[in-house]
Amino acid sequence: MHQAAITDRSPHSPPYKRHRPEQTLLHQIIERHYPKFKDVVAMQGKSWPMLVQQEFYD
Repeated sequence: MHQAAITDRSPHSPPYKRHRPEQTLLHQIIERHYPKFKDVVAMQGKSWPMLVQQEFYD
């Protein structure tokens, strides 16, 4: 199945507006506490899949 590209929008669609996720409380909490949380998980001998780690890093 072909997915429409973002440029295949209706002329009546409103223009794209960036959501600014960095201004949300969730983003701020993760940014502040993720490094410590990652260390605690590692100390327990556990880890997350590389894809998850990359998403947090990005």
